[in-house]
Amino acid sequence: MQYVEIAPSAVAARFVKTYWFLEDDAPSLDAQRIVPDGRAELIVNLGSPYEARTLQPKYFLMGQITGPLVVRATGPVKIAGVRFHPHMAGAFLRVPIAELTDMPAVALGDLSKALCSDLERLEDLESPVQWTRELNRIFGWSAAHGDSVISAATSELEQGTIRIATAASQSGLSARQFERRFVGAVGIPPKLFCRMQRFQRVFRALEQPDTSWADAAAQCGYYDQAHLIRDFRDFAGKPPTALLSEETDLVKHFVLGALA
Repeated sequence: MQYVEIAPSAVAARFVKTYWFLEDDAPSLDAQRIVPDGRAELIVNLGSPYEARTLQPKYFLMGQITGPLVVRATGPVKIAGVRFHPHMAGAFLRVPIAELTDMPAVALGDLSKALCSDLERLEDLESPVQWTRELNRIFGWSAAHGDSVISAATSELEQGTIRIATAASQSGLSARQFERRFVGAVGIPPKLFCRMQRFQRVFRALEQPDTSWADAAAQCGYYDQAHLIRDFRDFAGKPPTALLSEETDLVKHFVLGALA
């Protein structure tokens, strides 16, 4: 398996957190579990499709997911992915992103035929460097812009440096207005988004030497291990040791990549 992430250009970075590329000529055909990270992704599948109940389209938007997504490779894998900033997928695509939550494989042709046509050019390219150059061109032209109020709040909530009530107060909005604007831009409520970010930070904590699950839970703001395990069951569908011991490298790439 070859997995690489490449930062977008400064212009494309208004919308895109990172590009990622995955190739595997002999992937595991076992079921693999993708966990929520609070970000929508655009997928260009240049190899065999993945199966998630049904075969995924060649070009699709993976909207916000609130629980585990189980996928299975059906053959050689060759994917170019675009991981959006939490609040920018809907703005770039000009779609009501909240309506796509828990619809993890929306055919791109149903959302933007023009973008789908642009992405077809990737099929004539061979390397991540070439794909990145083309993706920077595609994501560099748009004059779309996100909700500036939610953009500022999301950046702080993503890092865990601010409480939701404080973010709402700083925005000048009431708590109810802030939540409505946040859901409209990100696709999920701020409380759920913050839970996902805390959950994701656990994996980064565990990369440090001699860090136990209890240490990681405490570092990331969990009351205790039981609190952490509840989030694992909600977001991954299984307890922490089972997720990391039984799943393939694909899961670890996606979890740790979301934290970069």
